[in-house]
Amino acid sequence: MTPDQIELLGDLLKAISRIERKSRPLLADPSLLDSEEGEDALDVICMQFMAVGEGLKRFDRHWPGLLTNQFPKVDWKGAMGFRDVIAHQYFDLDEEQVLLICEQSLPEMAAALRQLAEG
Repeated sequence: MTPDQIELLGDLLKAISRIERKSRPLLADPSLLDSEEGEDALDVICMQFMAVGEGLKRFDRHWPGLLTNQFPKVDWKGAMGFRDVIAHQYFDLDEEQVLLICEQSLPEMAAALRQLAEG
């Protein structure tokens, strides 16, 4: 791994860690989405998903195919595209769908990036 790859992976993993931390209470009790605290947590989650999507796009631009070749089962294209959905359709987002992504898609992506970072 190059220093640039290590730095970008560190940024990605930090953002993913924030998503995991902020989504945990909402996954345990989705009714929290009806509170200001829950809305704030969802905002943080979405901002971090945007950062992850942008970071993955940058990673793919600089090192094409590295992620998809090593971890073909992860939906990298979907993760990058989710950034665009959040950025362009924020007011139409389905909060439950965001939580579903946190619960079902994020763990596999996070595990792949952690494995890559550990080298």
